[in-house]
Amino acid sequence: MARSNDQHVLTSNGTASGAAHVSKLGRRPFDPRRVPFYYGWVVLVAGTIGIVASVPGQTAGVSVFTDDLTSTTGLTRLQLAIAYLIGTGASGLLLGIGGRMIDRYGSRVVAFAATIGLACTVTGLSFVGSMSTPVGLIVMSVGFGCLRFSGQGLLTLSSRTMVAQWFDRRRGFVSSLSQAAGSFAFAAAPALLLALIDIDGFRTAWRIVAVGLVVVMATLIATLYRVSPEASGMIIDGGLAAPDVSDAPAVIGKDTDATRGEAVRDLRFWAVTLPVMAMSSTATAITFHIIDLGAEQGLDEDTIVRIFVPIAFVSVPVTLFTGWLIDRTSPMVVAMAMGASQVLMYLAIGSLDVTVMAVLAIIGWGAAQGCFSSLTSAALPRLFGRRHLGEIAGVQMSAMVIGSAIGPAFFALSRSMTDSYRPALWISATVPAAAVLLAIAGKRSDA
Repeated sequence: MARSNDQHVLTSNGTASGAAHVSKLGRRPFDPRRVPFYYGWVVLVAGTIGIVASVPGQTAGVSVFTDDLTSTTGLTRLQLAIAYLIGTGASGLLLGIGGRMIDRYGSRVVAFAATIGLACTVTGLSFVGSMSTPVGLIVMSVGFGCLRFSGQGLLTLSSRTMVAQWFDRRRGFVSSLSQAAGSFAFAAAPALLLALIDIDGFRTAWRIVAVGLVVVMATLIATLYRVSPEASGMIIDGGLAAPDVSDAPAVIGKDTDATRGEAVRDLRFWAVTLPVMAMSSTATAITFHIIDLGAEQGLDEDTIVRIFVPIAFVSVPVTLFTGWLIDRTSPMVVAMAMGASQVLMYLAIGSLDVTVMAVLAIIGWGAAQGCFSSLTSAALPRLFGRRHLGEIAGVQMSAMVIGSAIGPAFFALSRSMTDSYRPALWISATVPAAAVLLAIAGKRSDA
């Protein structure tokens, strides 16, 4: 293997691997080996903060600003939703490139660039004003696309990939810890953003967010993020590599690790990707239309939004359990559980006015959400290795983002054509059901 001038290492197939930065870079601005405990735990905390920092680019963060954007730009809610669909869809299509960027340049560089990009985007959006409909659709589509690509996409993907690079035996467990902590932070984020808006309007709120991203998050990334244990002269799960690592290339994974092409041709990839894509699509759609979905069933606003509280109480312990479970069994088992939970959720949530069905919907949603982190953080490196993890995870993330773009529009179409959301829910249930069948086949393949 030869080292290039830009301190990348050429892998066996001749491509530069940013995940293979020499250890000199992995020891700046300080040497992680001097930390009195395994540095992966620092990476876990920093990566979780990075995922939380993506909130301005997530649906939970964007939705807080919807009313202000409609009144300021002159666009209707439907037109703004169309712009959101276009921007989110475009972001999803570009995330495959984002995954390759992570493999080439490393999660540290990509996360830093994503943070700056997210800060610039929210700053730019803080200056929007009244626009004609065509101009408004273009401007907001581009704005939403940049928000989703930098926030929901790159910052989340690079942070999650970095954490997965630092753990093997306990990868599922640490991903569940990250998901559990992130769940509480995401739940609190809308209230915090609303409080910022109350100070001096949405423009000031976005500018405060931008300053926080640049001053706090970018600094944290530059200081604490590290590509991999190998790049820092360490061994995954703990311990030090050979003493003289400063001049040696740090290669992640093995030559036998799957490439992106090999992964997407493996049915096990789709067994773990279809349920998370379906969850991203349907959960986003239900959240987007939750008030109207409740009204369809004769439930008032206060009653329907209370469903999210018990869901959290179900999802957190399930998250911790599946994190423990995936370290000890095949990811196909978790994929089966998530697919079955979603089928239950989709079939029950159309009848929330019936107590038994509401309970089943809460259990199904909470259980499915609890499986999410294991299939997005732990399953892929377990199945396909770490060498091309950024690219492979990028394909999965792309499917999730595209799903989240399509879901609200699909449910709106169902409501418009049939005067009900139930047909959309029933059709949506076929995707996780197919994932269960793929997982069963994948389990046999593992055996």
